[in-house]
Amino acid sequence: MRASGISAFTKNAPSVSRRSKIVGLAATLLLGGAVQLLPADTAWACADSRLTGGAVVHDGIHPVAPDAAFTADSAGTVDAGGAWASFGVSIHNTTGGTQSGVRPSFGIHSPGKAKALQPQDVRVEMLVPGGGWEPLKLSVNCTGVVEAEPAYRQRLDDGGTAVVRIRLALTAGAPKDRTDLQVLTDSHTATSETPGLTDRRTVKISRPAAEPTGKATPTAKAPAPVATPTSTVAPAAVAAPAPATAAAATGPAASPAAVPARLAETGGSHGTGPLVGAGGALVLLGAGGVLAARRRARG
Repeated sequence: MRASGISAFTKNAPSVSRRSKIVGLAATLLLGGAVQLLPADTAWACADSRLTGGAVVHDGIHPVAPDAAFTADSAGTVDAGGAWASFGVSIHNTTGGTQSGVRPSFGIHSPGKAKALQPQDVRVEMLVPGGGWEPLKLSVNCTGVVEAEPAYRQRLDDGGTAVVRIRLALTAGAPKDRTDLQVLTDSHTATSETPGLTDRRTVKISRPAAEPTGKATPTAKAPAPVATPTSTVAPAAVAAPAPATAAAATGPAASPAAVPARLAETGGSHGTGPLVGAGGALVLLGAGGVLAARRRARG
């Protein structure tokens, strides 16, 4: 009997093993499908309502936090060199009751494809009434937003408004290719489970203009054209022979007018001598004629 019982169990063992595998596979598929069908707004889902904005729906069940918004005097730019940029967060209680433990949130979002900011790239401080500026602890949430965590809380009556000052600065290690960032805010209370109105503001990153790496090479100026003087030689004027002076009655014949011993050199020197001689002969003939005419008149 024992032998037959053992033999029967041995024969059924492969079928039991196959059934176990089928049941395990079916359970795995069922669990996997259930995970896929879970809604996106479950408690473990990652989301940041400050990035989406929009109207807040009050269901009347979950406590709602006061509304939060950046003030008009909040900075629109932040200097990459490390200077502080100041922001104001206005918290307005419209919940219908007094709220305790009220505090703003302050997030830094890195939109676009440039390298995202990390906690070591920024500094954030909050102005605490009666205590000065207080550095805030920084962390990164599940959406990649750098989150500042204010430790100061306050009490806010229904219909009341409080303005909190927060300042931001970039460190030297902040990504150089990033040109802007977004600051996010909402508020929380000791009992709130649903945020009120949120706000988001784009802030440009200003950088100093790049200095030239070297001195500019001066362009050589072309020399001014030099005017070449044109040599103009005025022709020398040939002096006309002077009229003969009347000779004295009893004196010798008047000497002819002085003739230049040498004309201006406008040409070769070989032709000047004959011209001078001919001119002198003409003067002498003229003087002789005048003298002869006067003697005839006396006679």
